[in-house]
This record gives sequence, C-alpha cells and structure tokens, in this order.
Amino acid sequence: MVRLARYRPRPRLRGAPFHEHFDMSGRVPPVKENSALFLDIDGTILDMARTPEAVVVPSELVAALRRLSEDLRGAVAFVSGRSLATIDALFAPLKFAAVGCHGAQVRGHDGAVKALSAPVSDSVRGIFRELAQAHPGVLLEDKIYALALHYRLAPEAKPALEAAMEKHRALFAAERIHIQHGKAVIDARPMGIDKGVGVRALAAQKPFRGRRPLFGGDDTTDLDVFHILPQLGGQGFSVGRKLAGVDHVFPNPRAVRQWLIRLAREGVT
Repeated sequence: MVRLARYRPRPRLRGAPFHEHFDMSGRVPPVKENSALFLDIDGTILDMARTPEAVVVPSELVAALRRLSEDLRGAVAFVSGRSLATIDALFAPLKFAAVGCHGAQVRGHDGAVKALSAPVSDSVRGIFRELAQAHPGVLLEDKIYALALHYRLAPEAKPALEAAMEKHRALFAAERIHIQHGKAVIDARPMGIDKGVGVRALAAQKPFRGRRPLFGGDDTTDLDVFHILPQLGGQGFSVGRKLAGVDHVFPNPRAVRQWLIRLAREGVT
C-alpha cells in the first residue's frame, strides 16, 4: 500500500513572485532532502556594494535560509572570503556552519571552529596596509587569516596595486601567501588554503556527510569549490556568468534570492 505524506501548509514568505525576476526554464538547481547547500555570499546571494560594510541583507532572505536549514536538517553553510565574525553579524540571528577567510576558518554545525592556517604574517600585512594608505579610496580588510584590498571606490589604483603584487612576488612566495584577483579586490591567503579545502572539510562532518552538495558562487575564488564538486557528487551554479564546472547560471543575486525564497516556501522535494 502506498502511504501518502501528510500535507503541511507552509506560511507564505514575503517577496515578489519568483517568475517576475527569473526564467525557470531548465536552470534551477535541484534541491532534494539529501542535498546540502553551500552558498557564497557577496555577488551570489547578496548584491555587491561599494564597500564590504554597505551590503544589504533582506529579511526575506534570512527567513528563507532559516527555513531551508530546518528542511535540510542543518545542512546549509556559508562559504565566504569574509571572517566568521563578519558573516554572523550580517545574518544575525543565524549562525550557520560556515567556511570563512577563503577556507582558513571552518565552523561546523555544532559550532566548533577550526583554523586551517596560521594568521597572515606581519610583513605581508604591512605591505597591504601601506598600499591602502598610499591610495585614497582603497580599503584594507584585515581578516587575520587573510587580507583583502578593495579598490571599487578607486578603480584607477588597480594598475599600481597589481604592480605592487608583482614587485613583492618573492616575499609572498617566501611567506607562502597566494595572491588572487577578484571583482575589484585583491586577496591574500595562505597557500594550500582555499574555499574548496573548507568545503571538503565541512562535507566530511554531520549533517553534511553523505549528502549531495550544491554550491553557488560568482568569482574566481569560487573555482576551487567548483573543481572538487564532481569528487563529492555535487553540482554548482554561478551568478552573472558561466564559470568552469557549473551546471546552472543565474543572471544576478536577486534571482538567486528569489529562487531560495520560492524553495523555502514550497519546500525541498
């Protein structure tokens, strides 16, 4: 005899109808009861802003993420270049499992935090600090385990910053620091540490272990996760452009948010 699952009505989440912002034809990533969601933040679920502190986190998104975490029994995680403290401040009161500082920090669903690298050395930090001071509008984001120079407010500084990265290449190599260029940002992180390393560490823990990962990202720092997804039996989606290793593409973060809100409203399958 076939048993029918009990229907459980879901309270409506606020937000514009999904179809008003996104064509669902063949591009919506499948999310099932055995899925695990790994979500990049800036440029993926949040719109980019002129400064890292200026991003806006819609309350509808927080409500949708909370509900999806309940549906997936906690298997929802943030994956970001931001520090764990900054992630928590953005999405309060949520405190999900997370990969912070491009993989240098990993927090499990149980709240235990593990640092996968030592802090960035003072010599590298000094170079980044001097560059920020020398170029008005360039902002230094010091995340202890990683650094970022944001030049969105000073795009004219890009050639000088790139030249400085080349000038100090030998020092960065000696300090085992990897320099990565992103959207109006230059990141410094320990060699051997990236978002893929962090996601792999989380995927081995409960409640992520044994689930099929679905990761969304938008920038070059997310390629390390897309690269390992086949090994984990997972899939990926990118935002704004098609990146190597993805199965789906969303046009912008707003479309991703509308998809998440709709998914939370209707429930995973």
